[in-house]
Amino acid sequence: MGHSDAACLTCRQKSRRCDRARPMCKRCISKGLQCGGYPEKFRFCGIASRGKWKNHKAPISKDDASIAGADLSVEKSVVPAQELQSDAQIPLTGVLDSTTPWNPETPDSVILPSQRNTPSEESELKRTLSSKEAETLITHYDRFICPHQIAQPVDSGENPYRLYVIPLAYEQLNLLYAVLALSAFHLGHLKSDKHLYESVAVNYRAKAINALGITIHKVCSGDFTGDDRDSVFATIQILLLHDICETGISAHGAHISGAMSICSQLKLAQTLSVDQERTVFFLGNLVWLDIIRAFSSPERLCFTQELRLKLLSLCNLRFEAVNGCPRDIVLIIAAILECAKAYSSGKLEYTEFYNTIRESIRKLYLWDGSRCFFPDESTIWVSVSNAFRHACILRAWRLLDPSEPPSEPRIRDSVLEILDSVANIPSTSPLIELMVLPLFMAGADSLSAHSRHYVILRLEQIKGRSEMGNAAPLTLLEKVWHARAEQAQHDTSNIPWMSFASNSDSLHQDDYLII
Repeated sequence: MGHSDAACLTCRQKSRRCDRARPMCKRCISKGLQCGGYPEKFRFCGIASRGKWKNHKAPISKDDASIAGADLSVEKSVVPAQELQSDAQIPLTGVLDSTTPWNPETPDSVILPSQRNTPSEESELKRTLSSKEAETLITHYDRFICPHQIAQPVDSGENPYRLYVIPLAYEQLNLLYAVLALSAFHLGHLKSDKHLYESVAVNYRAKAINALGITIHKVCSGDFTGDDRDSVFATIQILLLHDICETGISAHGAHISGAMSICSQLKLAQTLSVDQERTVFFLGNLVWLDIIRAFSSPERLCFTQELRLKLLSLCNLRFEAVNGCPRDIVLIIAAILECAKAYSSGKLEYTEFYNTIRESIRKLYLWDGSRCFFPDESTIWVSVSNAFRHACILRAWRLLDPSEPPSEPRIRDSVLEILDSVANIPSTSPLIELMVLPLFMAGADSLSAHSRHYVILRLEQIKGRSEMGNAAPLTLLEKVWHARAEQAQHDTSNIPWMSFASNSDSLHQDDYLII
């Protein structure tokens, strides 16, 4: 039977290449989707008889197959899996449907039972860590990825990703797999090694999602340690970072909802303390990622303002060093997005919505970055904070009127403030890597060719410096600019970038993480 007939139902519906793994497609797992399974008439005949895998063994070990339930998927080169005895479908492990609130009372609805004949977590940890591949990938994460996850003037042992993530990955299987997946993807692109980023990374990511589901079940059942709980939050962050590097669209954004549900179940808004520095660090970063996700669609905002206030009051200055945006501004934009979410759901009248947003915008205009505490003594932080402040101002104005012409003074002024602030940040400074969101927001409302060109140049500098690309900002900007070029000459209305964040193949917006 031809390949076009052998795809799983989900891949067929989305018109994309399927890896044909049984009992569920690994491509679906890696994208955080429910695999629709296969019609019974489809048969699978082992290793491909032509193409790059001709005369090669399947690129997966026996242990890998027992954990993942299928052969390793390769996105661009089809690797059919050997036929399994059972065609029964298994629900996707640990992936939370973003359209349905996660219910911690019924974790079995989203979590796979442990697979039959798999080794214990301890044995699997030892087996994985003893491999030369894992050693290479962990070393790469430590030396090349960790330094770019936080804006520090000097790379040192004080890097929280070295302090928290790596030791925890040696103890927690779900986090180990997530780190290996991200590192394989990054190293594969640096070396132009398709096997690493199309095969090894996808395999480890699928394993990470599977193991994450098991750990979530453990936490929700009450039989967990602090390492179990923190590994869930850390794994979600690493999976999201992987998505950011790959496409900028999160296949695992729904996990943020799961993190919030765990926080609610454990009553962390009441019980967290400053002594739980590692937990606060991971959750603080997820709070910002949740806000970034809500920039394109406020309805996706998940964390409560109560928990945000608690977490940001406990965070130290590492929060700004990782995320860039000062906590005062984070709380203001979060309140703005909360207001927009309530209005869109009909819980808030327009007058209250309008007045609340206007008052929040006034707070942003009055905020003084020169009086703020920053991670170090560099005066560049004032420019960083100003860029974020005006990025949030632009988003707030667009919530009130998405069609307002970008030529309006208040829009134009914020664009210029962002561009001037970024101009104060040398390309040699690690702080430039924090500027993706402000540059994107300025670019979306830039009308002049030179402003757009400057935005592109700085985004390319960031990509070159960090060697961790995010294609989403430029992709969206090009769509906005192209649509503006197609406007009638007398039409000065805005082209909202949010309108291009919708997925035409689904009923909801993609989770864009422009960071």
